[in-house]
Amino acid sequence: MQQYAGNISEASSIKRSAYRKIWLRIIPLLFVCYGFAFIDRINIGFTKLQMSDALGINATWYGIAAGAFFITYAFCEVPSNLVLAKWGARRTFVRIMVLWGLATAVTAFITNVGHLITLRLLLGAFEAGFLPGIVLYFTYWFPFRMRARATAVIFVANAVAGSVAAPLSGWILTSFDGALGLAGWRWVFLIEGIPACALGFVCLYFLRNRPQDAEWLTAEEKAAVAADLASEEAPVHEHLSKGVAKEILSNPINYLVAFLFFTAACSNYLLFFWLPTIVKESGITSLVSVGFLTAIPLAMGFVGAILVSWSSDALRERRWHLVFCFCLIAFGLIASTLATESRTLMLTAFAVASFGTGASGPLIFSIPPSYLSKRAAPAGIAFISMLGNIAGFASPPLLGYIKTVTGSLAGGVMAIALLAAVGALLAAMAFQKRTEAIAQTRLT
Repeated sequence: MQQYAGNISEASSIKRSAYRKIWLRIIPLLFVCYGFAFIDRINIGFTKLQMSDALGINATWYGIAAGAFFITYAFCEVPSNLVLAKWGARRTFVRIMVLWGLATAVTAFITNVGHLITLRLLLGAFEAGFLPGIVLYFTYWFPFRMRARATAVIFVANAVAGSVAAPLSGWILTSFDGALGLAGWRWVFLIEGIPACALGFVCLYFLRNRPQDAEWLTAEEKAAVAADLASEEAPVHEHLSKGVAKEILSNPINYLVAFLFFTAACSNYLLFFWLPTIVKESGITSLVSVGFLTAIPLAMGFVGAILVSWSSDALRERRWHLVFCFCLIAFGLIASTLATESRTLMLTAFAVASFGTGASGPLIFSIPPSYLSKRAAPAGIAFISMLGNIAGFASPPLLGYIKTVTGSLAGGVMAIALLAAVGALLAAMAFQKRTEAIAQTRLT
């Protein structure tokens, strides 16, 4: 008995050592990489403060340009994840990062809205697959019980990136305006785009495709991780032999999860694409101050992702945590439209919505690996991300049109709040006990 207990203790020690090494090797690097991905995606929200006047872009065309990114982003996600599954993360990530960095930097030299839309389309195509690729990559390294926390750290990069990009972009807009004959908004694209190219080659050097390729794991650690992952592989049922596409397209849970992601993304891009404008129009004239005030609500997304993901993993529960997140989004957005006379109350309301938005992402993407088979996971995760990212194309132009016609974003904000309320109801009612049972068994 003592020998048996000793063997268990030794095996646990090997596992802990392996996952500690894996975590420290890949999580910080991917955190920084996804942070720059998000900065390059949303920095148009800050450059708008100067660029719109310089190029004569109204709110409607700005919304179209902001949303154009997601057209190509959505359609290229599934192919990118299939390439990653075949060729590995290292080569896929370096291709994605170098190309999106170049697209961002070249945006500094546009002269009209047509150029802006074209480069946003290219940026979407180049960046596509990075987030679903990371989610898939984690399935090669972490068991389900650890994935929500790992995914949460990556989603935290959104909030951290937004919180950093807001004051940084405000400072660049002001401090670099006119340097070398370039406007401040052009410097934002240059300074925030170039680092992605360098990080791509850092990934090529530091990352490995799978645990068995990692020379920094011992043979015992590789075996322990392989056994851990194999023990929880989703069972392959008879009907799956008819094809991965049928499994993905015929599963209603995929569409539910995609709708939840769509709703969270609508809230997310409202905050990142339009909050700088909302803050400026509240009476703030200094672009540096706009950046710092915008960063305050965005930082709450970071807090939400950490706290709610920790609670979800600790309690081994997803469903009601998601309901809580979507209720916060709905409440915060509704409150923001009612607090227009007080900048403090308005920013507080947006902070509540940001908390729920930031917390919802990791939970949403921790669900698909719990019910998709191993062979369906690459395309399935990307399919969900593709459908959800329609929000990125739909919401910015719609909000821009509403603002052009009415002079206010209130109607669009209320529409997203309604979507969040529907999301809360669906999360509460549509996740059946079967789904909860799968998640519970995969977490143990």
